Formats: sequence, structure tokens, C-alpha cells
Amino acid sequence: MKEDCAKAIKYTTKILDAWLPWKIQYDRILGLAVGVVHNGKLVYQKGFGYADIESKILITPKTCFRIASISKTFTAIAIMQLAEQGKINIDDRVEKYLPWFKVETKDFDSSNITIRQILSHTGGVFRDGNTPHWENDKFPDLAGLRKSISNKSVVFENLTKFKYSNFGFALLGEVIKKASGLDYDEYVTKHIIEKLGMERTAPDFKKEHEEWLAKGYSRPIPNKERETFLHSETKTYAPATGFLSNVSDLAKYLVVMSLKRKEANALVSKESKKEMMREYWATGEENESYGLGFSIYKIEKRKIVGHSGGFAGFATRISFDTENDIGVITLTNTNNSSCGSVNTGIFETIYKFIDEKSKYGEGKKISNQKKFEGVYCSRWSDTIVVGIDTNLVAFDPRVNSPVKDGTLLKPKEKNKFLIETKSNFDYPGEFATFVFGRKAKQATKVVFGATPSERLEE
Repeated sequence: MKEDCAKAIKYTTKILDAWLPWKIQYDRILGLAVGVVHNGKLVYQKGFGYADIESKILITPKTCFRIASISKTFTAIAIMQLAEQGKINIDDRVEKYLPWFKVETKDFDSSNITIRQILSHTGGVFRDGNTPHWENDKFPDLAGLRKSISNKSVVFENLTKFKYSNFGFALLGEVIKKASGLDYDEYVTKHIIEKLGMERTAPDFKKEHEEWLAKGYSRPIPNKERETFLHSETKTYAPATGFLSNVSDLAKYLVVMSLKRKEANALVSKESKKEMMREYWATGEENESYGLGFSIYKIEKRKIVGHSGGFAGFATRISFDTENDIGVITLTNTNNSSCGSVNTGIFETIYKFIDEKSKYGEGKKISNQKKFEGVYCSRWSDTIVVGIDTNLVAFDPRVNSPVKDGTLLKPKEKNKFLIETKSNFDYPGEFATFVFGRKAKQATKVVFGATPSERLEE
């Protein structure tokens, strides 16, 4: 299986290099950074597009993004560290550490809400307090957090419903402070960030981080210019959404999420990780549950754990397949981007090459396959062609999963390939014929059935 994974990842990275420069343009993503981790190593890292479109500063793997709710995974790690040290019990009531967290209504109160319930979003507390910080960037300090507590703070009785809550994780930051004697920022910096050597990661924005960060841009809105958002400090909400990081650092973080390697237990034990990655409650989204600070879902029947993040100007995701020790990082600097779909598409591509290896990795290799590769355009669509040793893969750059939603081209004659596609509205059973001009080293066009597509100059 290890050899299958390594080869599948090798093929996938070739697909990514061809796909993502076009995908971001179709999806109007200004900048994207991608990383792939396998068996404890960062095997792929690349940036696409711009960190600052006005100044034409390119995205690199070192470019930092606001990773938003991925912060919750760091908070969960911190809680589990303190539990391992015997400084807290995750089944302790929050009120034990925060006596000021008191809510009473005629139906229920806050006294039974535990740390475990807050970690799993089953405490029933409201999502974001009572301030419009997601719109005006004015996140509450501790006084503001405490002031937000009222008889409206608990919406559902604990352990009756999954209810996502940033406010709950703000409370956990104060629990960490109470149990450890350190401010949240100090604790996670010392016990997570510095421990892993994460050089450009911080639990909240400070002015000195500005030079690290990509600019965050608004989502595309009809008849409106894109807005550039100012970076803001999240204060007590840092445990829920404050972190900033990059591909290079998050790769170090995903490496220690492994359940396979003993050296991966640098932050917490394997047992603590298994507890965090255990399904506690269905979120209500298709095929998704939540553990302790981690989302849990399946891609092609494999269990994936991780988290997404959304901040003003940013959409991000980290995901990890614990069985095969594969992690994927996708970071974008555009609101409402296809970041999550790209992340899933990368996994689907890897799994496609593993599950159908006889299609893609066995047989006689195509000689000089580069002469067929490129982007071809017709009046109907664009098509990217990539060589995968024994066959070619063709796909529309707009798709979210280039191999799963793509077309296999199997060599039959010189410059002629049999089209194998799952869509009966396409050209199944017909041929893709590559045409070369005089002395041309690369195909100048490809004809699918009877329809030609011209090569686009890169």
C-alpha cells in the first residue's frame, strides 16, 4: 500500500501542476497554496496566484493565511495536553474553571456543560456571542466576552443537538489560562508552535505579522469591485478563529496527527488523538461528524479528519487520512472560495490512482508523453491533457476532481487514443487524435471524435 500511495501521490502532483493554475482562474480565486504530506514528509508544496494582486506578489508555500477555525484543532490539542498532565479533566464542568459562566433559564442552565461538550459543539451555547465582530472586525476582550453572557447564551440543552459555537471555544481559551497559569497565546506558542518549530505561525494577528500575510479579498459580487479586508486581532476569540499559518508550518502540524508513527506523538499521545478523532455527533451536513475539535468525514470510503476555516478574505482547510498517513493543506485568500472542494479533489485523485492502478500505472509507457500534454481550447470548453505513464488523462479545468470527473485516453495507434469516459453524452468508444504541425515538437490540436480543440500557448 505504501508503494501504491507514493506512486498515486506522484501522479497527483503532476495533475495539480497542470490543473490548479487554471482552476483558480475559473473559480476566481486570487491566491492558493497547497501542501501534501505523506509518511511524515512534506512531498508537495506550491503556491498559485497572488498574495497581493495590486503589487503582483506571488503566493509561495511560505505565504501566511488567516486559517480561522483550524485554530480549534490547536485549542483541542492544548486541552488534551492539560488533561494528560492531570491539570484538568475534560468531563469537568466549565463552571469549575470559569465561575462567571452562569446561565439560567426556565428550561435549562449552564451548570452541567462540560469541557468535552464544548469541544464537540454539544454544549448548546450560542454561536458568536452578541457582538457583530464578523462584520466590523471588533472582537471582544475578556470583559466583552463576560458581558455577552445572558439567558440567551444557552440555546439548546446540552447533549441534545450539535450546535457549532465559536463562543464555546472562546470559553476554552479561558479554561486553558486558568488551568495552566498562562494566557492562551503564551500557552499554545510555548507548547505547540515552538515545540514543532512552526516559524510563521501565531495564535492571533499582531502588527508585526502583517509582512507575512497575504492580503484577504472579498468574494466576487456582481457589479462590485473586490474589497481588501484589513487584518484584525481576534482577542478572546483566538482559540476559535485567531491563528495564522502557512503550508510549510501546517505540514509540520499534520505530521504529528499521524496514528501510525511513534515519533508523531510529540504533542499528545496516540490515545488522546484517537479520542479527538472519534465521532461524537453528526453535524447535520452530509457524511460529516464532529469529534473533539476535529471534523470527521469520508472520501472514497476513507476516514478523513481535519477542519476548515473561514475568515474575512480567507477560506482554508487541512485534512488527514490517518490510515494511509496522507495530509492535504489548501489555503486561499478569497472569501467563499472552492478551497474545500479542491482539498477533497486532491484526495479523490490520489485514491483514484490507488484504487484503479491497473488503469493508470501498469502497461507500456507512452514515449515522449509531453508532446501530447497541454491545454486545448474549443468554442465549447477547455481541456487539460496530462500524461500518466501508460495513458493520458483529459479534464475540464473547472472540475473539482480532475481524474474522477475526467476522461481516460488509452493509446491505440500513433497519436491516436481511445476515449474512455463515464458520460454517455461524451465520446465513449471514439478516438482523440493529436495533430502535429510540420516540425512541431508538441501537438497543435486534438480532435475529440470530430470536434477539434486548438492548443493554447502557455
